[in-house]
Amino acid sequence: MSHASNTYEPRLQTSRERMRLSQIRKSFDAGVKQIEESKDVPVTFFVACVDYIKASMDRLHDQDQRIHDFLIPHVTNGDEHTDILENLNMRLARSRDALEDLVKASAVYESSSDDGWAAFKTAVSAFMEVYFKILLSAQHSTLTLQEEVFDESTWDKVAGVTPESLATEEKLYSKVKGLAPAGADPASFIGGPPAPGAGPPGQKS
Repeated sequence: MSHASNTYEPRLQTSRERMRLSQIRKSFDAGVKQIEESKDVPVTFFVACVDYIKASMDRLHDQDQRIHDFLIPHVTNGDEHTDILENLNMRLARSRDALEDLVKASAVYESSSDDGWAAFKTAVSAFMEVYFKILLSAQHSTLTLQEEVFDESTWDKVAGVTPESLATEEKLYSKVKGLAPAGADPASFIGGPPAPGAGPPGQKS
């Protein structure tokens, strides 16, 4: 599996991925609001959103786990960063559990349609709570140490960008776009937040 770092700056590509995840999340939210307004939104749209979120969050979890593992040798037991890294591990575990619950609820909703909406919406709310209040704050807590000790080769390993990962992301994103109802096109939303240590998203020229 070859890396794509000769084409993309690893941190910029990671930032782009997280920007597009934010766009999908906002597209998803727009679809939920339309359902609550008694509008017809296809189940396939929500399933496609969850498929994207699952793939993107799996990569995000792996990236954050590598950040944790690469930082460990630079931390002395008992200093302030020890607790920060232990906290990051805990938050990653909770995020993975919430993602698993979301995927399960999506499968139930897909098979039962309207009958599964309430449980699906509950799982969505629980996942978003974990994502915003638990995982994102953990990412930000290690930024200073990352900038102190990571070089570009480390960032390349953290990003884990490959031709396969790029192709999968593009396929899943395009599927959401194709199924999105009016007013929920992910490309119409501003994305964010940036990846740890990254500047604005973009492709290396």
